[in-house]
Amino acid sequence: MALSQSQRNQIASYKIQIEGYRKDLQSLRDNKKRTSEMYANMIKGTNDPNSKRSYRQSKINAINNIVNSIESKKRDIERVKNYIKSIRG
Repeated sequence: MALSQSQRNQIASYKIQIEGYRKDLQSLRDNKKRTSEMYANMIKGTNDPNSKRSYRQSKINAINNIVNSIESKKRDIERVKNYIKSIRG
């Protein structure tokens, strides 16, 4: 069955949405890398054990937040792909 123009337009807008999510994913990955490097430098730069412990915990929390955001974006992409599949039937 051929797709109507409305369905084609919907699919096109979903594909644009997916591209936006992929750009967000890339920026989150870059942010994760920068955050990890920043905390690594802070940890290396201090001699106080309490500060090191605090920085390590902060790093874990920050990275976990970014990882959760990455997983959320991946789920969003899969959800939109499923929308496209349902339109194509």
